Amino acid sequence: MPAISKSEKKLKQEQDILQHFPAFLSYNKNDVAATISFSHGSNLTQQQKDALWSLFETNMKDIYTADQQKWNPGAKKRELFHEDARYLLASDAEGQLLGYTHFRFELEDNLLSDDELQLHRLGRHSSVVYCYELQLAPAMHRKGLGRRLMQMLELLALKFSMDMVLLTVQRSNSAAQAFYERLGYRQHPTCPARNDFEDFDGTDPGHRILFKDLRRKS
Repeated sequence: MPAISKSEKKLKQEQDILQHFPAFLSYNKNDVAATISFSHGSNLTQQQKDALWSLFETNMKDIYTADQQKWNPGAKKRELFHEDARYLLASDAEGQLLGYTHFRFELEDNLLSDDELQLHRLGRHSSVVYCYELQLAPAMHRKGLGRRLMQMLELLALKFSMDMVLLTVQRSNSAAQAFYERLGYRQHPTCPARNDFEDFDGTDPGHRILFKDLRRKS
C-alpha cells in the first residue's frame, strides 16, 4: 500500500471528527431517538466492545456460513478493535447500542491496467473512507438509521476531500446489496467477477466491492 499523505495522517489522528457535523449528532425519525457518537477502536470500553461484537455475531454469523467463509471470532475481533478502526455509534437514551459503522481512512491501490484506469477515471491510488461494517439492531431495520450512518460517512469523505466511500458486502446478503444500490453504490472495477477467482487461489471470495465516487466532476 502506498505511503499515506500528511493530510491523511492528520485526519487519522483527529480525536472527534463529529465536531464538524453538529447537526448530525442526533437522529429522531420513524419512532427512533438516537444519539450518534464517534470513537477510535482503541478507545472503546469493554462494554462497548461486547455490544459491538454481539450485534455483529447476531447479524453476520449465518451469512458468513452461507458464503462458506471461515467463521473466526478471534480474527474478526482483532479487525474490529484495531487501532486504525473508527466508529460511529448510534445509542438510545439508556445507552443501548442501536447500530454502528466501523470505518477507516485508507489509501487503496487500484490494481487495473492503464486502459482500465483511464476508462474508469481512476488514478493508481484512491483515498477512501472504507466502510468495514454497517450493523443495525433488528428493530432498527427500515427506520432510516442505516441510511443516516452511511450519509455521515459520505459527508466525512467530502469534508476531508477523499475520493470515495468503499465497502464490501457479502454476496449472499441480497438485502444489504439492494440497500447500498438504492443509496447510489455500484460495483467497483476491481471487484472480481463471480467466475473469476484467480486472485483468490480459485476460492470464491464471497463478497462484492461497492463504491460511491465523491470526486467533483470536471
